[in-house]
Amino acid sequence: MRKLAIVFGLLLVSLLAVGCGSSGKSGGSADVIKIGMVGPLTGPAAEAGIALKQGAQLAVDEWNEKGGIAVDGKKTKVEILFEDSQSKPEAGVSVAEKLITRDKVNVLIGDAFASSVTMAVMELAPKYGIPVMSIEPVSGEIAKKVKSDPEKYATYWKGDFNSDAYGQTVFETYQYLVEKGLFTPKTKTVAFVVEDTDYGRSNAEVVKNLFAGIGWNSVALETVPLGYTDFYPQLNKIKNLNPDVLVSCFTSLSSGVALVKQFQEIGLTASHMAIYYPLRPEFTEQAGSAAEGLLWTPLIFDPENLDQQKAMADQIKSKYDAVPNYDHAAGYDGINNMLSAIEAAGSLEPKAIVAALSETDRKGVQGRFVFDQESHTIKAGEEFVPVPTAQIEGGKNCIIWPENVASHEYTKQSWVK
Repeated sequence: MRKLAIVFGLLLVSLLAVGCGSSGKSGGSADVIKIGMVGPLTGPAAEAGIALKQGAQLAVDEWNEKGGIAVDGKKTKVEILFEDSQSKPEAGVSVAEKLITRDKVNVLIGDAFASSVTMAVMELAPKYGIPVMSIEPVSGEIAKKVKSDPEKYATYWKGDFNSDAYGQTVFETYQYLVEKGLFTPKTKTVAFVVEDTDYGRSNAEVVKNLFAGIGWNSVALETVPLGYTDFYPQLNKIKNLNPDVLVSCFTSLSSGVALVKQFQEIGLTASHMAIYYPLRPEFTEQAGSAAEGLLWTPLIFDPENLDQQKAMADQIKSKYDAVPNYDHAAGYDGINNMLSAIEAAGSLEPKAIVAALSETDRKGVQGRFVFDQESHTIKAGEEFVPVPTAQIEGGKNCIIWPENVASHEYTKQSWVK
């Protein structure tokens, strides 16, 4: 009995020792570099999440084919572990903590897609002292949190530009069209239909403020849940208000398709510019003639016309039998940015990785990636990651702004009166 008690006691001590070692802190050398990635693999944004995952895995496979990354002088292979955030902040935090505390990942990619999830997941950076980087989230509220307490968020970095880049593109596109005599507003009014997320609301807020600065009024801001498809109430209300411009913003493909079809069905006469959803390659096929003439941003991924994107696009087609899109490119660039930082650090110590990540200056398939040091946010613009405006013409996406990269001239939207 005494022997049994001693054995039990030793077992308990060993278990407690293991438990005490599971603080979630990462560092030191390892047999494998573990990357944890959180994104929407189910739910209304699943198409984007799956493409992000495929792009990320492609990047990891390419590094491993070259032998991995030198850590403490030893070539080390990379493993990436994916978890489903379901586009929900609470779910994202739960699976992210599982990756940190149970799977012992060295760095966390979170959230790969949703700004609202990132706003919650970024709190794990100071909690666990682990490098955390988002990929696609653009909400300016994320950057505001970083700037409000840079010491707290020292290990969090935002792998995309701020939503004000989208807003600036919408605003400057219409300024350009007005200056060129290609669009004449009657009442200087703008309306919005956007998803009820940090992403949707922040984009609307930026555009609204920019237009207000030149004397325009916002007459409607309609927010709808993720995946929403019945826009008849919102669009009928906006039709009665008769704005000059309607701006829509969704991450869900089904929402975008439904909106443009119902827009045409109801017969609105406002110029229509969309944010994000037309970049899905399925959009023009599913929306059909309702997509014709639509203005949208950002046409960042255009492998038919951009040589630096063709090779990656071909690999996505070959490896996954998928139509390559912006989310593939974002996942690919995001993981390459993080792995390049680990390579530069030559270590898995969090401070070393963060220091190298902060100094990123890398040419990716989307553009040149450089972080703003105050907001920990990727810079946007002609010299960095461009944010152009496209118009759908003949079922194809054509850049119409800015002029220096435009492949086509703007065609007046047939419904605008």
